[in-house]
Amino acid sequence: MLIVGASAAGLATAEALRNKGYDGRLTFVGDEARLLYDRPPLSKQVLSGAWQPERVRLRDGQAIYKLDAEFQLGRRAAGLDAAGRKVLLDGGERVAFDALVIATGVTPRRLPGDDLEGVHVLRTLDDALALRADLLARPKVVVVGAGFLGAEVAAVARTMGLEVTLVDPLPVPMRRQFGDMIGKLVGQTHSDHGIALRLGAGVARFVESAGRVAAVELADGTKLDADVVVVVVVVGVGSTPATDWLADSGLVLGNGVECDAECRAAPGIYAVPGSAVSRRTVEPVCAGRAAPGPCEPAG
Repeated sequence: MLIVGASAAGLATAEALRNKGYDGRLTFVGDEARLLYDRPPLSKQVLSGAWQPERVRLRDGQAIYKLDAEFQLGRRAAGLDAAGRKVLLDGGERVAFDALVIATGVTPRRLPGDDLEGVHVLRTLDDALALRADLLARPKVVVVGAGFLGAEVAAVARTMGLEVTLVDPLPVPMRRQFGDMIGKLVGQTHSDHGIALRLGAGVARFVESAGRVAAVELADGTKLDADVVVVVVVVGVGSTPATDWLADSGLVLGNGVECDAECRAAPGIYAVPGSAVSRRTVEPVCAGRAAPGPCEPAG
């Protein structure tokens, strides 16, 4: 059994397999060098410094040992030979499998210029630690994207005493999650705590000075001075299932890996929520379940 994606979903899959009696070989492939960890605290407890990085581990060493799994970490899946039952890694190696679980999650879509020094995209633990290091220098902060993650990052930066501006092209924060009424309350709470809101205006570009971000230019021409910019899930930009490595695999790819009601994308190949969509609906299937195994289709 090969699980591509050393994530919470991948871990849940492995634990379910072991709990149900699977005693065969179990291998994880993950693009990060770190062992399995929880992502939600990154934008809150880790970024604020309330937690040390070690606290986000999903399981302790004993639990990982009991999985009796092989971990190939810091290795990115680069391709899938579905007929030959092999996954191609970024170094050219091929990992054979009898059954495959795709648990690679999502990757943020990028904005032009987000590779400038001082611009951060928050997805991994290393991203959070790098952002915290910049915040400790007490910069002016612009957060691009007022969804859950952006609102959290803005709140943490403000509690650190920083000057923070939250930017989003929609008229209220978290509109897609909660609608206008709740979004307005979220915006008012942020404003009451000293966060400047620039809503209804998208980002046109990042202004550079000597290789570092110096300002954020909005679509209306306004320039916001910034020493640090955090690009989080930008409404209209967002994130996308990390399935580029499957482009030539022969699997059906839409907004993710298209699966049947049992999370099966092809014989012996499964995908979990975040990587999978049902063939009947674009909503994730099998939420809360580990594949392979029966589940009810979404919708």
